[in-house]
Parts: sequence; structure tokens; C-alpha cells
Amino acid sequence: MIAAASRLGRPAAVLATVFAVLVAAQVGWGGRVDDLSKALLTDPSFKVRVQAALLLGKLLDKAGTDALIKALGDENNSVRAMAAQSLGKLGGAPAAAALKALLGRESDSFVRAQIKVALSTLEDQESKDRTIFVTFGSFSGGAKAADSALLTLLQSSLQQSLEKLDKLTFASDAAASKGRDRTSHVGFLIDGNVARLEDLSSASGGSAETSCEIKVMVARWPSRSVILWTSAGAAVQGGRREADKLNARRDCIKASAGQLGDSLLEFFRSQGG
Repeated sequence: MIAAASRLGRPAAVLATVFAVLVAAQVGWGGRVDDLSKALLTDPSFKVRVQAALLLGKLLDKAGTDALIKALGDENNSVRAMAAQSLGKLGGAPAAAALKALLGRESDSFVRAQIKVALSTLEDQESKDRTIFVTFGSFSGGAKAADSALLTLLQSSLQQSLEKLDKLTFASDAAASKGRDRTSHVGFLIDGNVARLEDLSSASGGSAETSCEIKVMVARWPSRSVILWTSAGAAVQGGRREADKLNARRDCIKASAGQLGDSLLEFFRSQGG
């Protein structure tokens, strides 16, 4: 009996270890992270190390990050691949840096594939978590008929469209610059001008038409490097009185701003807004 127990002792120990960590993951015992980390880094069986790496990812406890990063240097390909996969779940700057470093030296195709998936997951999470700061320029330098009141209307109309995005914040120049320095924040400048604003009378001398065109630029802030130009125009029927012309100009600016707002919404959604 004693001899039989000795021959079966090692497989039994392996199964007991795997069973223990499986139970730990199922009940969510945060205290098991230390045991899993130890198994990952010291157990002679690569199967146990793979299981430990898997379960550290399932526990979603960042306390396991250091052990998983060290496991990226494991001699076994499966252990390195599982460690990379779990680091993608835990996230964080140290995990991202370690994965990028391993990708530069890893030769195994399966491990490289898992690293790329993990890095993609981390990038997606960063995109979801970040806040976009937007600051507006003066929109000056365009058509003379576009006075300060119409430029204010243009800016407020664009802002109203962009307020549909939860992760977009309107900030002053200083706040946008400060936010741009953080990895989880990005800053943009929106500026442009009313390139054309004209009141055209009809040949019959009755109603008049107001036409306009607005050009908008989106640039990185504070570098002011331009990444997008877009424009929109409209034409609005109005009367010949000054009050009618003023209303037609306002309606034209709002209509054009509405079109531009849709374009900007699409752009900022692509930026994680």
C-alpha cells in the first residue's frame, strides 16, 4: 500500500493543485492569488502553470499582474501564451509594456498571436475609458456678414450636436492642454469660419434667398496639427426686410451646423467618444 501511494503521489498532487485553484476561481477567493502566483512561477508541471495563469486572469485581481508578467519569460510556450491572455484581461500600463516587450523578442507564432490579441484588448479598453476634451476656436476671418452673434450661434449649434457623446467634455484651452498630457485623455480644437454668407434677391423683386457655407477644422490640441477638414452649406428662403434676412441667416447657419455636427459626431465616435 505504501509503495502504491508513492507511485501515485505526484499525479495526485498535480490534480489536487489544479482542483484547488479551480475551486478558488469559482468562489472568487481573492486570497488565492498568492497561491496561484506561486504555482505559476514555481510548479515544475507546465500544465499546472498554464492553469494558474488562466485562473489569475479569471479572478481579475490586479495583484496577479506581477506574477503573470514574470511568467512571460517561462520556457513553455503554452504558459507564455496563457500569461499574455490573462494580462490582456487584467490591463494596466505595466501589462501593456511587458506584452510589447515580449512581442519584440517572441518567435513562437501561437504566443505572438495571443500577445497581439491581448494588446488589442488593452487598446480597446483604453479607448473606452478615455475622456475627449474639446475646445472651440474663434471661427473668425470669414465672411464679413457673419457677425459675433452668428459665430456664437454656430459654436453653440456644434456643441449641442456633440453633447450627445457621453465621453466628450467641453473645456477651456488650459483644461484641454492639461487633459492632453494624460494617456486616458485626448484634446481637440474645433475651429473654422463662415466662408460664405450671401443674401440674394429674386429677379421678380419678391422673396430673397440666403445661402451660406461653413468650413470646420479639427486639430489635435495643443499641437494644433490638423487632422480633419469638413464643410457644409445651405440655402434658406426669406423676405426682403432686414429682420427677415437676419432670421434667414440664422436658419442657414443652424442648418449648416447641423450637417457639420453629424460629421463631427462620426469622427469623435471613432476616437472613442
